[in-house]
Amino acid sequence: MPELPEVERARKLIADSCTGYTIRSVDTTEDKIVYAGGITHEDYAKLVGRTITGCERKGKIFWMTLSGGGRLPVMHFGMNGMVQIKGQEPTWYVRRPRERPKEWPPKVSDTPASVSQRRAMELDPPAGSKSTEVVHLAFLDSRRLARLRLVPSPVSDHPPVSALGFDPVLSMPNLDDFLGLLKRKKGTIKGVIMDQAFSAGVGNWVADEILYQSRIHPACPVPALSQADLERLHHWIREIPLTAVKVNAMHGKFPDDWLFRWRWGKGKKQERRVKNAKEDGRIKDVKEEEGSDLEEMEEEEEAEEEAEVKGEKVVPKSKDFMALPDGSPATITFIEVGGRTTAVVAEMQKMPEGVEIKPKITKGGKGSRSKKGKGDGEDGGSSVLTYADTPGWLADTSTERSCQARQSSDGWRAFGGRGRTV
Repeated sequence: MPELPEVERARKLIADSCTGYTIRSVDTTEDKIVYAGGITHEDYAKLVGRTITGCERKGKIFWMTLSGGGRLPVMHFGMNGMVQIKGQEPTWYVRRPRERPKEWPPKVSDTPASVSQRRAMELDPPAGSKSTEVVHLAFLDSRRLARLRLVPSPVSDHPPVSALGFDPVLSMPNLDDFLGLLKRKKGTIKGVIMDQAFSAGVGNWVADEILYQSRIHPACPVPALSQADLERLHHWIREIPLTAVKVNAMHGKFPDDWLFRWRWGKGKKQERRVKNAKEDGRIKDVKEEEGSDLEEMEEEEEAEEEAEVKGEKVVPKSKDFMALPDGSPATITFIEVGGRTTAVVAEMQKMPEGVEIKPKITKGGKGSRSKKGKGDGEDGGSSVLTYADTPGWLADTSTERSCQARQSSDGWRAFGGRGRTV
């Protein structure tokens, strides 16, 4: 899913290329799923005649500001939405082989229905401008999981933007305020920072990177984090998206020491390169570990393994595999946290001392279902994550918290921090 950096790239493209242009026409088709908030494609067509004055963003949501009264177009990419301007590089999240940047009108697939997944605008240049060319802008969404709304101004005072938490790039709270926001959170730290009502724009890969750089286990319950953990988290929750934004979300330009370069495809790239290095004699005594049976990564994550945009490789030439500070290969494992596949570097992200997962069988015994319908099936009962000591920053709160987890054949899967996706 496009996250804060990818959405910021789209916002910047629109702001730089379309500001001052007037909407000449809007090409839409009926879609009761994509058009949300009680509007139809016909409502979007009424934007004709208004001038684009800018483009703004908060979290994963962005919107165009327009002249005159009336509502403003507010957009969310969903799983793989993007924008494209004729003659310019599209804002791909993951480029797939059949996508052709110079083709116009753009196709989101080779099926006849693809036209229904494209919404386009023609924009006239400003009066007196040296340019006389019409700008063609398209919003693409092959899976129809994106959302288009019309919202009154100011957009920040109305849903869905009003429901968002702080934006790590635009409005990062200071450390004291950050600790205050976390004080009564009980879930897993990954679940909490992915909650859009807490930190807007943090998605799956950004959360994994933040927690790896912070040296925090994703399934660790918030109350078990130390003051030092929280200070590192506060730094990296801003630094990761800010660094990605500075390189315009070009994945090939991300730092060499980021987990991002190795997490796609469930670590298969790391396994292959470690094996090759071992066979070549570059490393010895590599610990072999069994692969995970967790559910397959999302479609765009699987595709990232083979994505090479304009010859720009995701893996830096300077590194054969993800290495630990001592030069040995890192062990990348995958667990499920908050319902999302999560990459963990076992040697660097450890549970705090005193935190453990204890099996807890439900009343109905192994395999029973709870009254809420969240039973654990044939893999067994739920468990409670407990810890012995309360950190000083939480001294005035309860000394025992819990986090739901589920035991299965491939290990423990921790759940918690019920997030919302807006």
